[in-house]
Amino acid sequence: MGDYMIWFWLVIFILTVVIEFITIDFVSIWFALAAIPTMIIAIFDPTNIWLQVIVFFLSGFILLALTRPIVVKYFKKNIVSTNVDAYVGKNAIVIKEISDDHPGLVDFERMNWTAISSETILVGEKVRILAIEGNKFIVTKFEK
Repeated sequence: MGDYMIWFWLVIFILTVVIEFITIDFVSIWFALAAIPTMIIAIFDPTNIWLQVIVFFLSGFILLALTRPIVVKYFKKNIVSTNVDAYVGKNAIVIKEISDDHPGLVDFERMNWTAISSETILVGEKVRILAIEGNKFIVTKFEK
């Protein structure tokens, strides 16, 4: 069985590269790279399958943990939020009092939205949009 391990790791390499091209999530590419040293080990020690498996997973997860955040930040920096996702983090004005047990209303870009909060916020106060749940804003008092 050890004689075929080089081919097994080559198939894993090709499969993970194909998966990366399909998903473009920068996850499986690290395992494709981890298959390379594993193939080299399979050439010199084809019977030590446990060592190959350990090197594959260890190097794959280390590469994933150490380099993926940097690569994602570099390559996916032009992603723009669309629709209501772009509202998160923006400010609105309370037009109907919000309390922890009663939703209120906020004016955001000349539209009225139902808003909920875990604190009481009075009419006229500025709020920051934390999230959107269904058709409601989850807000908090705006702190300067």
